[in-house]
Amino acid sequence: MNYKRNHRRGMLLLLLPVLLLWSCKEDNPTNPDNGNEQELITTVTLSLTENGTSNVVTATFKDPDGDGGAAPTFGTLTLKAGSTYTGKVELLDESKNPAEDITEEVKEEAEAHQFFYTPQGALAGRLTVTITDKDSNNLPVGLEFTVAVLAGGAVTGSATNSLNVVLSHFDNTPKNGADRSDESDIDINIPVTITD
Repeated sequence: MNYKRNHRRGMLLLLLPVLLLWSCKEDNPTNPDNGNEQELITTVTLSLTENGTSNVVTATFKDPDGDGGAAPTFGTLTLKAGSTYTGKVELLDESKNPAEDITEEVKEEAEAHQFFYTPQGALAGRLTVTITDKDSNNLPVGLEFTVAVLAGGAVTGSATNSLNVVLSHFDNTPKNGADRSDESDIDINIPVTITD
């Protein structure tokens, strides 16, 4: 009897490390972390060129100390009703000296990133944003885009009349080109004014 009890204890002691290792394995091995870290982005600049002209409008978001601390600053985009623009976005981490160009990182890791541009408030029916650049899987990235402004009355840019700009970071969620991930490198509202 003593032999059986000791044998059971020995077997349990041998199985314990195996059970511990098995219980600690990754929950989702089909979608492992690809090692892309979320970027610190302190500066976002949207530059739009009015089609058929050399007119360039820009708006810059700055948050030099990152989340928390001092309040960020927001520039306002001023667009003409009835016009179409070709746009691009530039991303910087100015907490470093010299500043780090995060735009290049997003290009290199395009399969793990996608911008979402959503007009808010009175802009919802007036602006159409179309992403024009794709990753190697032919899914949208959003570093380059067009903006069409429908004709209509003037709109004053504000926190509610703004363009919501989100850069989704896809590590644990597969990118499908339509849905945001649960991780965002940026999520900001750029005020947009529309002139007649």
